[in-house]
Amino acid sequence: MNPADVISGFPGVTVFEGVPDAWHWSPAPGLDFAAALSPDGEHLFQVNARDTYDQELVGALLVAARENSSRLLTDGVPLSTLPGFRHPGRGFEVVAAARPGIHRYHEVQQPELQKATWAVFPGYECEFAEPARYFGDDARKSFIKFLNPADLDRGPNPFLRMWWNNTVTKAGTEEPGGILAATSTLYRELELLEGAQGSFVRYENFRGEIYHVEWDARRDALTLQGTSGGGEPRDIESAALLSFAENSLR
Repeated sequence: MNPADVISGFPGVTVFEGVPDAWHWSPAPGLDFAAALSPDGEHLFQVNARDTYDQELVGALLVAARENSSRLLTDGVPLSTLPGFRHPGRGFEVVAAARPGIHRYHEVQQPELQKATWAVFPGYECEFAEPARYFGDDARKSFIKFLNPADLDRGPNPFLRMWWNNTVTKAGTEEPGGILAATSTLYRELELLEGAQGSFVRYENFRGEIYHVEWDARRDALTLQGTSGGGEPRDIESAALLSFAENSLR
């Protein structure tokens, strides 16, 4: 299978100006796809955009992917990042790439092309942890549910792993490895801790730092402890805790 032959046959496809061996096509209003061949001609780097297409940004992403193709194609990591990416008027910090199996861009209609396609999108450093911190289906879940790669106007969606148990609401996690969660889940569960004796929230950020928060009835206070570096729990007010949690994820 030659990726160039397949892509060039898509309805409405046009050459993507300014990037070698690259194409653009739009299967529906507001939905834009662009892709470029790797230098070896055997793989495809594809950027998808939903109502946020920016040709200059997309071109910069495709160029970066082509220039670093050997790294992206051979590192074996489900979600790879190229640090140091900058683009005028944008806050993005990395070029990210998802391997086949993490994305499903061509899985149904072009299964052979799917095997050769890497999904490329802009991202932020805080969104990606070390590969060892992704378990099971985590990388796919992160890509589909949290990273929203087709939104080229998005802000950061920090990597966040959580464990919690609330004795009042009866909500919590059962998985020993915790679950990937949205920041809104963390902030909600932290707010619900106050007065809930025996409850806790533990979370991990992209750096691998882990923090443990609980309600201590003896001290009549929320306590915060950074478990990665040791140290004693310290009292913290709810507003300060929420601010600390937000800053610790960036």
